[in-house]
Amino acid sequence: MFREGIMFKPDERVLDALLDYKFLLNRGYRRQQALRIIEERYRLTRVEKVFLYRSVFSDEDIRNRLAKKVLLNSIRNSKILVDGFNVLTVIRSAIRGETLIICEDTFVRDLSSAFQKIKLDDNYYRALEIFLSDLKDLSLTENNTILIVYDAPVSRSGILAGYTRELMKNHGIQGTALTVQKADKTVIEESGVIVSGDSYIISRALKICDIGGIIALRHASAKENIISIRRLIRERLKEFDAKTLSEGVKKIIKAPGNRDK
Repeated sequence: MFREGIMFKPDERVLDALLDYKFLLNRGYRRQQALRIIEERYRLTRVEKVFLYRSVFSDEDIRNRLAKKVLLNSIRNSKILVDGFNVLTVIRSAIRGETLIICEDTFVRDLSSAFQKIKLDDNYYRALEIFLSDLKDLSLTENNTILIVYDAPVSRSGILAGYTRELMKNHGIQGTALTVQKADKTVIEESGVIVSGDSYIISRALKICDIGGIIALRHASAKENIISIRRLIRERLKEFDAKTLSEGVKKIIKAPGNRDK
C-alpha cells in the first residue's frame, strides 16, 4: 500500500476534524483517545488519522517541545546526534515530491513513512548526500562532531553506515556513523544535540534540532505539497467564532462513550 508515496490535501471535513482534535487535546484528552473520538465523528481514513496525529498538539505540549528546540546558529562545539533513518526518510519524501507537513510544534514530518517499511533505494543514498552537503553549507561541521545512528534491524543498514562514513571523510566531516539495535534509545542516552523529528525522541530529549526538516524544505521538489498546520488553523478559524467551535465539540464529547477522559 502507498508504494508510490503519499500526496495529501486536507478537505473541509478534515480541517473541521483538525480543529476539534486540537480542542480536545487542550481540554486534557489523551492523544489516542481524542483521535478515536474524532475518527468516529468524522469517519477518518488511515491517512487522515496519521495526518492529525503527527501534526496537531496541545498548546502545553507545543511549549514543552519548543523549549527544547535549538536554533541552528547556536549549535557550536557540540556533539550532533542524528537519528539517521528519521532524517533521511523526510528528505527522501521531499525530493520525491511527497507531502511534507510543517507541524504545530514546527517540526517537519512526512506521511509516507507511517505506511512504508524502510527499504533502501537510490533516493535514500541521494538524501544522505544532500544531508551531508547541507551540513557543510549550514556551517554545522566546522566545530561539531557528527554521530549518525542507524537501526541495525533495517536490511543493509550496515552498508549504508559504511557509505556514510566514507562520505563524511570525503566531506571532511568529523564524526562517524554506526548501526545499533534501537537508534532512538542511543541518541536519547548520548549527550549532545539530537537531530530528529520523531515525537518519542522529542518528548525525551534535552536539546533537539530539526535539521532534517530544514533541509527537506530546502530540497522539496513540489513546494505545493508542503502543508503548514498553523496556517491551516488560522485560516479555518477565520471562518468560525469561538462559540460555534465550542458548541460543536461539546456535542462530540457528549456522544455515548466519549464522556470520560
